[in-house]
Amino acid sequence: MSAPASTPGGPAVGGGDAAPRHWTDKLQSFDRRWIFLAMSLAVTLPLFFPLNLPAKPDPMTKAAFNAVEGLPRGARVFVSMDFDPASTPEIEPFYRAVMLHLKRKEARLVLGTTWYSAPPLVERLIRETIDQAIAPEGTPGYAGPPDRAYKANVDYAYLGFRDGKQVTIAAMGSDLRKTFDHRTNDGTPLDQIELMNGIKRLQDFDLIVLVSAGFPGAKEYVQFVGSRYKLPMVAACTAVMTTDLSPYFQTGQLLGLVGGMAGSAGYENLVGKKGSGTAGADVLNVGNIVVILAIIFGNVIFFAGRAHRRRHGGR
Repeated sequence: MSAPASTPGGPAVGGGDAAPRHWTDKLQSFDRRWIFLAMSLAVTLPLFFPLNLPAKPDPMTKAAFNAVEGLPRGARVFVSMDFDPASTPEIEPFYRAVMLHLKRKEARLVLGTTWYSAPPLVERLIRETIDQAIAPEGTPGYAGPPDRAYKANVDYAYLGFRDGKQVTIAAMGSDLRKTFDHRTNDGTPLDQIELMNGIKRLQDFDLIVLVSAGFPGAKEYVQFVGSRYKLPMVAACTAVMTTDLSPYFQTGQLLGLVGGMAGSAGYENLVGKKGSGTAGADVLNVGNIVVILAIIFGNVIFFAGRAHRRRHGGR
């Protein structure tokens, strides 16, 4: 008769009752799809049921807000909108918040882009945020000053797209009118637009707002015109670009810098109207909590299981 079979590190099979499995052994077979489900819920639920978690603005975001807040009423501001569809979720929340901020200061706006993929996005945003009010009187959840609908070629001018990347940026620093052929995107001569009186180059604006998702963008503005002409500039960028641009804030070449979704949420908080930046920050915060809990969960199982094996002569 053959001897009972045995399992490594365990009792002989058929040689008595098997030792009960330790709770860590049971959790070793935890179905990871539950983690995926938890992350899916963390990403989607805050979008449908906003938590409106407090978004504390960082010093760079506060500095950008203060630069806009310090503008005189009716200041002339150039807005460079250099982004594409892929970067819109991070960039658009800031754009909407700063546009409300500028409009309630009655700023007169000139807009342009150096990205060939941007014009359809820019034109949509102009229709939604400039041609009509963003926060008229009685807007729910907003207690700040209301804005109003702007009129094209009166309150703002859209110059459109010019190719050439950093060459175009350098040209705007010396002669903005020539760079855009002395006309707006709809063909209106710049000489016929009152707000353009006295505007020949970027240095003639009270502030330059850079909505930048990459190359060319905020870095090229700093390198090719900002330092040369001592331009007052604030920038918003994607999260991955923040570390590249933050040295320019430290040296004063950028008056403020709004980085990624978290920065946009902080700017919304300062302006007083929560939007997609705050909702996106909710998703990031809840998602990070799920990741942290999953890491803690996995480490507890690992170390508790190892301690149990050592107590029972295992490795």
